[in-house]
Amino acid sequence: MGGEYPPLDRGQIESILKKLGFTKKRTESSHAQWEGHSKGQRRMVTVDEFGGRKRIKYSKDLTKKMIQQSGLSKKKFYSYRSEEHTSELQS
Repeated sequence: MGGEYPPLDRGQIESILKKLGFTKKRTESSHAQWEGHSKGQRRMVTVDEFGGRKRIKYSKDLTKKMIQQSGLSKKKFYSYRSEEHTSELQS
């Protein structure tokens, strides 16, 4: 996952989830549960909080799992790194 799909850190993942309409529901131990809807289904995304550190990059496999949990394709999920979808979500 490089180039078009570079590694993401916790801050980036959380920002994308917020843009997608997910909300942080609970934190247990070192993981947070983010709840939202995708394709008409309720989704839960588990985000490792790395002991409060936001800038450590997630592994390729962990990023893939979070994207799968969100219900989006990798391409669609990564497209929310930019601001282009902000107005789309608010309408």
